[in-house]
Amino acid sequence: MRIKYKLLEKMIGLTNREMDFLLYVARHQDPEGNIIGVYYDDVCKQADMCKQTFYSCLKSLQDKGLITYTKNTDIDYDLKILNNDFSYKESYKEGYINLNRKVFRRGRFKKLKANEKWLLLEFLKITHSAGGSHQIGTKNFYEKYEEILNVSTRVLRYYLHSLKFFFHIGIKDKKYFITYIAQIFNERSDEHEEEQYLWQRIRVCCRREKVKDVKERDVRDSANLVTQYRNLAQISNQDIISILLQAVKLSVQEQANKRLHRKYVHKILRRELGLI
Repeated sequence: MRIKYKLLEKMIGLTNREMDFLLYVARHQDPEGNIIGVYYDDVCKQADMCKQTFYSCLKSLQDKGLITYTKNTDIDYDLKILNNDFSYKESYKEGYINLNRKVFRRGRFKKLKANEKWLLLEFLKITHSAGGSHQIGTKNFYEKYEEILNVSTRVLRYYLHSLKFFFHIGIKDKKYFITYIAQIFNERSDEHEEEQYLWQRIRVCCRREKVKDVKERDVRDSANLVTQYRNLAQISNQDIISILLQAVKLSVQEQANKRLHRKYVHKILRRELGLI
């Protein structure tokens, strides 16, 4: 659920739909930047785009060097966000934007133009590195961002007006003072990142196994087994997430009616851990 600062440069000039696509899939990535089972219908509903736009974004984002993708099944794609790897020790020190904030899912953000969204991410970067507030000479500001975004002074002023909902933006002594509004950005999503990742992976498994009528309670209760058995798996040096996903898959395959049942997932998980 993170976008590295260094990725922002490649995001300059994205269309609004490309930006929405990328920010949506980034919410479901693993530590290495992989997103398993990206399904066009999910993206279309969440990012408000049509099926053709989904396929156009998939190709254009790969052409622009932001993602790679493979079609491993007949219904979805596996993606990788390039240069967004958080699996190594020093990765978090490189700087990143946390997308697990409610603001990114609200209409006020979604209605912004692509350049406004990029500038919002840029402002998050520079205000964070400056301890919540950043200052820059007005002349330098316009010279810098007019060139980066390839827009006029008038258009850039319009962008600033749109972003005043998210940042305090004022002028003093011929300088812009840009300040992060904590109450806007500090409100995190109610669900933990790992929970959302697990829910998505379980849904993908069910879709690929052609399970019908997947109940959200079964998805979430199955995901909760990770917390219950994590320590036990660690003792035997096993990856509890991989075991859970395998248990979900086997629980579906071993039933004639192909349904997700949380109690049966639990039984298979215990079997895979050697407890029964």
